[in-house]
Amino acid sequence: MVSKAFSWKLTVILYVGLTLTVLSCSTTDDPAPTPEPGAELRAKLRSLNWGQDTCFVYGHKTPDVDAVTSALSYAKLMNLLGYNCKAKVSSPTNRETQYIAGLFGFGLPAIKTSVVPQTRLILTDHTDYAQCVDGAREAIILQKIDHHVEGDIADAGIPYVRREMVGSTNTIIYEMYNELGVNIDDEAARIMLAGIISDTRNLSKSTTCGIDSTAWLALSTQLGISRDSMRVINRRMEEAAYDYSGMTDAEIFLSDYKDYDISGHPIGFGSLVCKQAEMEAFITRMLAVMPEIMRQKGCQMLFSMISNLVPNTGSDKDENPYLYGGTYFIYYGEGTKEVAEAVFGASLREGVCYSVKNYSRKQIVPLITDVLPPLPDA
Repeated sequence: MVSKAFSWKLTVILYVGLTLTVLSCSTTDDPAPTPEPGAELRAKLRSLNWGQDTCFVYGHKTPDVDAVTSALSYAKLMNLLGYNCKAKVSSPTNRETQYIAGLFGFGLPAIKTSVVPQTRLILTDHTDYAQCVDGAREAIILQKIDHHVEGDIADAGIPYVRREMVGSTNTIIYEMYNELGVNIDDEAARIMLAGIISDTRNLSKSTTCGIDSTAWLALSTQLGISRDSMRVINRRMEEAAYDYSGMTDAEIFLSDYKDYDISGHPIGFGSLVCKQAEMEAFITRMLAVMPEIMRQKGCQMLFSMISNLVPNTGSDKDENPYLYGGTYFIYYGEGTKEVAEAVFGASLREGVCYSVKNYSRKQIVPLITDVLPPLPDA
C-alpha cells in the first residue's frame, strides 16, 4: 500500500511538473515576429493604383547615363517586389551611356517616344514636364525618384516621391534596395554603379554626398572593381561623353540638353564639355547654332554651360590627363544677358560668361530661377 507521505510527495511532483510544462508552452515570452524590411514603404507601394497594364519607368528626355540607368535599376527593383514595370527611353541614348552599357554588359531600354492617356508612369531623374516623355501630362504618375529641386511636376500631386539632393539618382535607389531588404545582384550593381560614376564624375563633383561614396564603394567592392580600375573607367566614360566626332554643331549642342519652364519662361539648357585649347572656336560654333536650336525647340531663352578641361600637370596626369577648370556659360535670346550676368558676372564677350567655379546644371538652374522674374500670368 502506498503511504500517505509518498502520495503527497507524488502529488507535489506532478503539480510542479505540470506547472513547468504549461509555463514552457506559454507564448508570452516568445520573441516578437521580425518585421518585414521596409514595411512602411512596402505598404505605401502596395497602396498605389497599379492597374493591370505595364507601368513604364522613364528618365528625362535626351537621357544621360543616370537617367537611363536609374530607370533600369528602379524598374528592376519594382519587378522584384512583384510590380509589372518596364524601363523605357523617350529618345536615343548618348555615347557615354552606350560605352558603359557595353563595358558593364547590361542592355539598354527600348525607345518609346510617347504614351497614351492613363498610362501609368514612374519618373526618375527629372521633375519637369518639359523633360518628360510626350503624353506625361495625361498619364497617371505613380512615383517620382529624383535628385533635383522640385520642378513643375509637384511632389504633392504624386502618391510616392523620393527626392534627395544627392549626386546620383541611383544612389537613392541603392538606399531603397537596402531599406527594403532586396538583394542587389551583380546586374543591378553594375547598372547603379554606372549611373553613380557618371553623375558624380567618380565622386569628384561638388554635388557628391557621403551616401554617394558609400554606394560607390559598396557596389564596386561587390563587383571586384579596384579604385585604379574605377579611375580608368571614369576617364573613358568622360572621353565618350565629349566625343563629338561625326556630329553636326546642332547635334553637339543637343547631345546633353534639357527643357525647363522657369517662372513661366520656356528655357532650353545644354551641358557641354570642351578642352581649353579648343574653347574659343567651340564657343563661336555653339553661339552660331543657337538661333537654329531656339527655333527648333520653340524656347524663349537658350543657355548652355561648357565645362572647361585643362591639362593636368600633377603626378596623376597619366591617369587623369585633364581636370575641370571652371565653367563657361553661353546665352542667346531676349533677356538672357541680364540673367547670365546676374548669375556669373560681366560677360567676357557678347553671349559668353565665365566662372572659375565648376558648376553642374543642377546647381545653375536654381540660380537662374532666383533671378528670373516670373511672367505676369505664370
